[in-house]
Amino acid sequence: MEIRHENYDEAIRAMQRAAFVPKNAKINYHDQSLPSQARLFKSLKLWSFYVDLEESLGTVETAKAVYDKILELRIANAQIIVNYAAFLEENKYFEESFKVYERGVELFTFPVSYELWNIYLAKFTKRYGGSKVERARDLFEQALEKCPEKSCKSIFLMYAQFEEEHGLAKRSMAVLDRATQVVTDADKMELFTIYIAKATANYGLPATRPIYERALEALP
Repeated sequence: MEIRHENYDEAIRAMQRAAFVPKNAKINYHDQSLPSQARLFKSLKLWSFYVDLEESLGTVETAKAVYDKILELRIANAQIIVNYAAFLEENKYFEESFKVYERGVELFTFPVSYELWNIYLAKFTKRYGGSKVERARDLFEQALEKCPEKSCKSIFLMYAQFEEEHGLAKRSMAVLDRATQVVTDADKMELFTIYIAKATANYGLPATRPIYERALEALP
């Protein structure tokens, strides 16, 4: 109603009242024994509307405060993480944007965190290129640490590409070699094909013989 009448300040105040967090914040939103008003502050739909208002009508700081409260209440979904990080990136808060992705991958497990890792790694490597190689390597290793074998192919390929462009060819080969030992049988043919092509380009045909031998042993 307030928005319809362009009373934006009152609209934000109304959202602040609706989203007020009581002292006992450990309420389950789905607990039907409690009145809906008592559970309202745990509604992600409410907070999503609130943060949209702050992004449109408030300041960067007020929008950040609402996003942080959503994370604090542990009601965020993956889309909230992506939206928050994108909002910070648009406002040139690049490091804070990356910290949001880090909070997201800690908050969610695979397969949800897989999508966040893919976005985070792509954003980070595009932003810093070869200027933060060790930090990028650490992020790739963190992503792979808990990644199930059925999901890790794309991360390994991104890692190998990063090493080829900003690190060392030898390390890129090592990443691909490791990938062929970890991915599912369904992905091994593709990984071995890429590995052999890169070995040929970097070291010549003689270097591919041991890879072919390994492929013959490993492929189903």
